[in-house]
Amino acid sequence: MRYPKILLDLEVQKDFFAPGGSCYSDRSAEAARNVRKLFAWVRRENIPVISTMLRVPAAHKGPLAPVPHCVEYTEGEQRLPGALAKRYIDLGIRGSTDLPRDIFTQYQQVVFEKRYTDIFLHVRAERLLTELRADTFIICGAGSARGIVEAVVGLRHRGFNVVLAADAILDLDDPNAEMAWLRMLAKGAIPLSTEELMLPGPPPRLRDKLAEQRVLATRPFVRRSSALAR
Repeated sequence: MRYPKILLDLEVQKDFFAPGGSCYSDRSAEAARNVRKLFAWVRRENIPVISTMLRVPAAHKGPLAPVPHCVEYTEGEQRLPGALAKRYIDLGIRGSTDLPRDIFTQYQQVVFEKRYTDIFLHVRAERLLTELRADTFIICGAGSARGIVEAVVGLRHRGFNVVLAADAILDLDDPNAEMAWLRMLAKGAIPLSTEELMLPGPPPRLRDKLAEQRVLATRPFVRRSSALAR
């Protein structure tokens, strides 16, 4: 079966998106609202979802911020409420490559747990992403300079279209965020607002610069990066 759209959410966890989280910031509330809008949309439209959860061993800090985050068995590692479909399966952190047959006929959402930010280092996730017959991945989550840019590069390398839900992505004050956005734009990913990408009809064309400019106007350093990428 071919899927026109798939939502890929990366590290939509309480430490980043929920009040009291160790990395919660003034942008987190808006991003969390938009993540929930996306999940309401995918549930309504029956769009498949692939999700990742970072699980950091105790006594480790984690890769996305200078403070401990997503530590195993803490509340901060839990998923943001509202970011689960009714039919989902958590395939955990195992390194095997086996997958349930026709997984998206049984479940709407597949969750992978991982130690590293790069989804393509998780062998089960890498197999699923590589074998999927899909047109466009819509990405949201936390860590534009780590897991998100890594996912964009891997997906574009495999020939998929990529749309970034720009108002549902957290940079986490990473100093490398500007370069990451520049790299994603150069690879052909297009940022859209949550409202724009939920409009009825086919996925937006990746070269739709008018839509890109409307979103980039709210993020000055990404606007500069977009101009350089042309």
